[in-house]
Amino acid sequence: MSRGIIKVLLIVANRERRDRVLDILSRAPRVRFETAHASKLEEGVGKASQSMYDCVLMDLDLPDCAGLDALGRFKEKVPRVPITILTDGSDQSRMEKSIQMGAQNHAIMWHFNEITLPGIIEWAIDKRNMEEMNKTLKVVNSILRHDILNNLTVIGGSLEIYRMKKDEKFLASATNAVDRSVDIIKKMKEVEVVISPKEMKMMDLRATVDEVTRKFIGQKMRFEVRGEGYVLADDALGSVFENIINNAINHSSSDVMAISIAPQNDGFCEVRIADQGVGIPNEVKPKIWQEGYKYGKSGQSGLGLFIVKKVVERYGGTITVEDNKPKGTAFLMRLRCS
Repeated sequence: MSRGIIKVLLIVANRERRDRVLDILSRAPRVRFETAHASKLEEGVGKASQSMYDCVLMDLDLPDCAGLDALGRFKEKVPRVPITILTDGSDQSRMEKSIQMGAQNHAIMWHFNEITLPGIIEWAIDKRNMEEMNKTLKVVNSILRHDILNNLTVIGGSLEIYRMKKDEKFLASATNAVDRSVDIIKKMKEVEVVISPKEMKMMDLRATVDEVTRKFIGQKMRFEVRGEGYVLADDALGSVFENIINNAINHSSSDVMAISIAPQNDGFCEVRIADQGVGIPNEVKPKIWQEGYKYGKSGQSGLGLFIVKKVVERYGGTITVEDNKPKGTAFLMRLRCS
């Protein structure tokens, strides 16, 4: 895949290696690289956590953490970014183990140039994207097989009993199962957006929020929106807000939702979406992002918040959930402004 600009974080302590890589990337004829540098692992973790990089070039011989431990600690703190390991190629066993631990590939020092190194980096990015796509497709396949098959079983059984007893409650059961299946199929279209992202661009948060909230006119939910800001996103941004609002309507019993937009000084924009409903139990909060997780009697496909987290992470942002005061639930997002 050809790209115009690739943002690379170089985590290398050795000055000679660092200068060599930076020089090669500056001369790449086909792709423009924007580079940042860290000489220690923790410095690299900090930079990768605060800004979005397309790839990390990482030396495993760092002053504050060396060897595979360095890779493990980085993956623990910044799990989604593609990683190319810089190596001299002498330790084949360590190279193989680094791939098993989640690195995408290797670049052998002094054996690449301004043509081959960009290709290595792009291959790492494409490999990571493919890994994420495969994970999401497995989720889709599992939910389609499990949930829709269960719904079809309910529909078939309910209709059979209805034919025998003419009891309306069995017809209602079949109708509800049809509605659940329709909801799952609709969510599949949103999952398609997650695994087939469009090129990101600067998007008007306030305009997006206003467009989404208009869809809920007539629902038992009043919206209070404050602030403005622009973030780097794509057309899936609307589905983030729509799924969070749907979740509140289905579960919170709240009749008001406050959405605040606040650009920060660190290159991010904070968005807080809060209702005044029944809240989410502490033991449930970590589970709401899991694919297929359903909570309460009104649980539907179990895909809405899974989609939200996937999209926000793809944007290089974060999302968390906490209690609202005095009651209810608040979702806190940090989205990149640049």
